[in-house]
Amino acid sequence: MIPVHESGPDHPLHPCVRPAERNSPASARPGPARAARLDVDIDDVHALMTAACTLAGVPGDGIGRVVEHYLDGELRGKPSHGVAKFVFESQFFSQRIGPPRIKHERGAMAVVDGQREIGPLSADFAVRLAARKARRHGVGIVGMINTQRYGILAPWSEQLAERGLVGLVANTSRPEATVHDAQTPFLGVNPVTFAFPTNDGTVSADMSTTLAPMGVLWEARRSGSPLPRDCFVDEHGAFTEDPDAARAAMVFGEHRGFALSLLIQILTGSLFGFPMSDGVDSTWTTGYTFIALNPTFVDQGDSHLAANTQLVETIRQAATCEGGTVRLPGQAGKDRAARARHAGRIELGEELYGRLRARATGDFTSD
Repeated sequence: MIPVHESGPDHPLHPCVRPAERNSPASARPGPARAARLDVDIDDVHALMTAACTLAGVPGDGIGRVVEHYLDGELRGKPSHGVAKFVFESQFFSQRIGPPRIKHERGAMAVVDGQREIGPLSADFAVRLAARKARRHGVGIVGMINTQRYGILAPWSEQLAERGLVGLVANTSRPEATVHDAQTPFLGVNPVTFAFPTNDGTVSADMSTTLAPMGVLWEARRSGSPLPRDCFVDEHGAFTEDPDAARAAMVFGEHRGFALSLLIQILTGSLFGFPMSDGVDSTWTTGYTFIALNPTFVDQGDSHLAANTQLVETIRQAATCEGGTVRLPGQAGKDRAARARHAGRIELGEELYGRLRARATGDFTSD
C-alpha cells in the first residue's frame, strides 16, 4: 500500500475566490471527483504558492521557476502534477542541501548529484548541462539522482527544443507499476517526454507509461474519491476503483507499453549506475535522465527546422473520420493554459485550496 498523509484543515475563502460554475468545462475534466470546486484568481494562486516557497526556504532566485512550473501543469489540465503536487512536494522543500553538482562526467555524458534540490531547480540545472554538452559533442546525456520531484515533464524537453535541440526527458520511481496478467509491481511509472523545434515553435509530447499517474491515486486517497476505471490493480492483479485497495498502476498498451517502460527503466537506471525496481526505495534513489540531440552536427544549416515544420503542417492537414483535423500531442494542454491565462482564473478543489492556503501560512505538516 502506498502511504498518504492526512489532509489539512479547511480555511475560509479568500476574497478572490468564488464557487465554480457547475457546468463550466474545467469542472468536467477527467480525474477524481471533488465535493466542491472553486473559481480562483490565478494571481491569488500564484501569490499563495510564492508565499509558501518563501516560508519553505526556496532560494529567492528560484521561487518564480518553482511556482511557474507547478502552476503551468495545473493550467495545462494535469491537476495531479499541478497545484496538488506543489502542495505535497512543498513539505520537502526545506530538505534541500544545496544546488546540484556534477559528480562525474566524460565526453557527452554526466552524472549529477541533485543534493536534494527542489525538483524544478535541479531539472533546470540538468537541462542546461545537457544542452551545453549537445552544443559541444552533438549529444548531451545527463543522469541525475538524489533530488526532489517535479511536476509535468514537458517543460524540460521543451526547454531543450527552444534551444534548437531535440529533447528527451524521463524518470523512474519506486516499483509502483505492473503489466497485464501480473500481480506484483516491478516497474517504475516511468514517464517520458520529448520535444523538437520547428519554425513555428516547439512540439512536445508528455506521457506516463501507465494508464494513469500515481498522483491520481494519491489525490483519490485524500478525497475518498474512486479511481478511474481499469487503471489500477489490487494485490491480486484485478482492476480496482478503490484507492485504498490499489497496489499498482497498470502499464498501458500491454506488451508494447511494457517494452517502452522497460527501455525507460534502463535509461533512468543502470545506464548511470542508478538503482532500478526494488532498488528504488525513496525519492533520493530515484533516477532522472535528460537527453539533448543537436541536429546541426549533421545538418549544418537549419533545413531540419523546415522539415519539422513541413511534417507538422502535413499532420495538421490530415483529415479525421469526423471531418476534423489531427491534433498534435501536447497542443490541447498548451491551448488550455493559454485560455486560462487569458481569463485569469482557474478551478481548484475547495479542500486543495485550503491546503494551499495552509502552506502559505507556513503549515507544512497538515497533508
